[in-house]
Amino acid sequence: MQIQGRRLVQSLADRISTPHAAIGYGAFLLFAFVLLACFMIWQSYSSALRTGEAKAESSAQIVAAHLEWMMEASDQALRRIDSALGPEPIRSTWTTIWDIRSAVGDLPEGFQYSVYDEAGRLRLSSVPEAIGIDVSDRDYFRKLKAGETVMISPQLDERLSGEKVFVVARRISRNQQFHGAASIAIPTAAMDEFWSKFGLGPLSTVTVIRTDGLMVARHPQLTHAVDFSTSPLFTRFLPSSSSGVYHAKASVADGIPRIVGYQKIDGWPIIATVGVERHEALAGFRANLIGGLTVGLPTALAMAIGTLWIASLLHKDADRRGQLEIAVERNSFLLREIHHRVKNNLQAVASLIRLQPIPADLKADISRRIESMVAVHEQIYGSDQFDRIDLVPYVRRLVSDIAKGFPEDVEVEFDLAPLSVERERGVAFGLLVSEVVTNAFKYAFKGRKGRLIISLKRDGEQGQLVIHDDGAGFAPEEVKQGMGTKLIAGFAMQVGGTLAVDASDGTKVTVTFPLTCPQQKFAMR
Repeated sequence: MQIQGRRLVQSLADRISTPHAAIGYGAFLLFAFVLLACFMIWQSYSSALRTGEAKAESSAQIVAAHLEWMMEASDQALRRIDSALGPEPIRSTWTTIWDIRSAVGDLPEGFQYSVYDEAGRLRLSSVPEAIGIDVSDRDYFRKLKAGETVMISPQLDERLSGEKVFVVARRISRNQQFHGAASIAIPTAAMDEFWSKFGLGPLSTVTVIRTDGLMVARHPQLTHAVDFSTSPLFTRFLPSSSSGVYHAKASVADGIPRIVGYQKIDGWPIIATVGVERHEALAGFRANLIGGLTVGLPTALAMAIGTLWIASLLHKDADRRGQLEIAVERNSFLLREIHHRVKNNLQAVASLIRLQPIPADLKADISRRIESMVAVHEQIYGSDQFDRIDLVPYVRRLVSDIAKGFPEDVEVEFDLAPLSVERERGVAFGLLVSEVVTNAFKYAFKGRKGRLIISLKRDGEQGQLVIHDDGAGFAPEEVKQGMGTKLIAGFAMQVGGTLAVDASDGTKVTVTFPLTCPQQKFAMR
């Protein structure tokens, strides 16, 4: 009953666990798929950000290199203007104008040179109609007059045309006295060329900033010079490194988040920055994400639906298997009951024989043979194995029962390998062991102590049973072929084996038999 209970519990556990195991496995695969997808998305996102950072930083370095060349070229032109001016006060004469034009050479398109006197009035210019403009109120002019050698202005409105420019100006002094200033005005629209060459998006920027935080030039243009001194560039990054890249959550100028690369220009108080708008930097990532989701979401949905469908099939299969297991368990119970009743009936037959008026030795032989058959059925329903008989406990039980029926003091040794035979050969095998062991007790140990060795070994696809006593042995030609001898030979044939008897040193009976009978092999094909 305990075995039956364990089987029912196991059956119920299997019925419950199989569909849930399928769902769990499917959920695990789906989770692994989603986890892998998230990892790949994160990798793609990180790669897009790194690409944006590299683009911003390299672009800032290129802008810085061009600006450095621009500043150096402008400074050289201003030095030549200074050299071309004589010691007299700055005045507009044809000779002076010619000398300055020769000193400046060919400036890039849009660049304007100007020369101001000590009062800030424009005396010489590449734009003649601008002569007379007063810049004495400009911050850069006041600082030059105060003693600065070179100044770069923030973004300004050009007073004649209103164009957005920034000014590179140089102090002109004679005999250590302020004599005036020379300047070159550069349109901030020059940043547009950098922006277009880098292939930046419409919300990306190219900005030149002074080291005090004031904006010098920017694409796209702003209406006034913005102060960037409170931005992370000046509060966190520039103090620790003259170049690099960082993520700005919101630009000081327009509040748009950007990836900003920056590069300070050696020898000049300006910084070149390129801001790549995050949305534009992640454009490739979003395209890949949409493509991946277009494939991944249907795949994940198909996996989920497939898991539920398989779980449903397994649940139905588990129900069918549960019904089959219940039917098998019922049949097993009936088989155990049959073997139990057969055993009881055989024991009843043995009891009836004991009551019959027949010789005691014959009665004992018949009872032992019936007990051999009883042991087979008891082994079957006790082990819950109906197709094969485990020979180890079976042989031990038979020999122990026979030994109890004789008074001789016999030492029984077992050397039994775990072998089994079909149920159909189990009875014949038990009767064979019973006959040989009984003969040993009857004839080998008369009135003396003895030793009986029983071994069971495997040799490939065959088994070998050896029963060896240490009796006196016998001469085979002198022994009559009685009922016991014939029975032993017949039982050996029934188990499909060969019989060998050696009486030179005690009596040694060897039966070699196939572990699987040929008839069953043939039937199974």
